[in-house]
Amino acid sequence: MAAGINILVNDGGAPARIMKVANAGADLDAGTIVVFDGTNVVAADEDLPSLLHAIGVLFVDATSGDPASVLTGSGIICYLKATGTIASGDKLGHDASGLAKVATTADERFAIALEAKATSGTHSGFVKALLL
Repeated sequence: MAAGINILVNDGGAPARIMKVANAGADLDAGTIVVFDGTNVVAADEDLPSLLHAIGVLFVDATSGDPASVLTGSGIICYLKATGTIASGDKLGHDASGLAKVATTADERFAIALEAKATSGTHSGFVKALLL
């Protein structure tokens, strides 16, 4: 778990919402890109371009069976759990575990990296991003 890390930087105003969509289908970390599987909120397990199923980013850690709070909407600046090397300005999608990754030309963009992925400090393993 992300141990209480604050992932929200700026909510982007009116288009952004924090919603309890459903219960978590598994233990999930804040900053994970998630989908609603018809019953539960789970990590986005489908790689792009099926990103259209992503409903947002998990706001706080969630334990399986407990309510899952999801950041949803465009214009949100937040920290995403990430994998691989990410530089400021990279277009981001997600991998098969709901982690942000550099988008390929075939991928749908989910966010833009505003900073390089952190490798140390409080947000190590996260990237500051603007959700599209």
